[in-house]
Amino acid sequence: MNKYDIIGDIHGHADELHALLEILGYQQGSHPEGRKVIFLGDYIDRGPKIREVLETVRGMVDAGQALAILGNHEVNAMRFHAIGSDGEHLRPHTDKNTKQHQATLEQFPDPAEWSEWIYWFAGLPLSLDLGGIRAVHACWDHAALTELSSIGRLDGAMLEKYSRKGTPGHETISQIINGPEALLPEGYEHETADGTMRADIRVKWWINLNGATSREAIFPHPPAGPGHPVIPDLPPRNLPATSAYPADAPPTFFGHYALKAPSPASILPNLACLDYGTGKGGFLCAYRWDGEREMDPAKFIATHQRRTR
Repeated sequence: MNKYDIIGDIHGHADELHALLEILGYQQGSHPEGRKVIFLGDYIDRGPKIREVLETVRGMVDAGQALAILGNHEVNAMRFHAIGSDGEHLRPHTDKNTKQHQATLEQFPDPAEWSEWIYWFAGLPLSLDLGGIRAVHACWDHAALTELSSIGRLDGAMLEKYSRKGTPGHETISQIINGPEALLPEGYEHETADGTMRADIRVKWWINLNGATSREAIFPHPPAGPGHPVIPDLPPRNLPATSAYPADAPPTFFGHYALKAPSPASILPNLACLDYGTGKGGFLCAYRWDGEREMDPAKFIATHQRRTR
């Protein structure tokens, strides 16, 4: 049985990645005990050493020392650089979208080189189900993953099919790479980690949300206190239908949510988020999995880092 070290969102922070790999016992990309890494996506954007992160991740994957899946930032990058059948970019080059991708654009000024990385992204899977363990970037949704399992490479017409907002295809892949969302009651907003005020909220997809209030459904819960909007104890709009994540499901790991906590922990005995805001003042996090059916608190490993952006 393979033993895995699962690593959350890196966002171009190569120093933190190398420090974490060293703590985990990896030497030049390999582990003396034959362990392998599972990378949960979001390798690019924000950080100062995106190229080094990509070279490390791809080098380990090519050497058979790691597995890697797509995050929403890689999918967005593919969309940003792809032209659809209507002659327009699949991800509009708005100020907001360009700013989110700016660090990557600056570090890869050669379009030919960057197109090679885009090609590599397109061949990565959106999830992994290895029998005893599962990995996905944002949400494990069986129906959505079943549909997406047959798409092959995510480029060309297939990328366009899953990139047009308002279409079933876009909703399906968004469920996996962004997680389900809802809207706060009319007139309410909350502040995101980057200071943006938004009415849409990410929700706890692993619980039964039937009848849940906005305060109960939102994930992660934003800061409270002076200067921060209060999340109402009222039903949100367009709340998705969900059910409790099965207690007998294999241990499942995801990233994406940039949690703010002093130390990592599981959400359920068989479910953990490993994104603790690398590049947003948080830290890079891993879990050392040795075949257990329930998470062991002692197996969460983290390297704390200073705020860089």
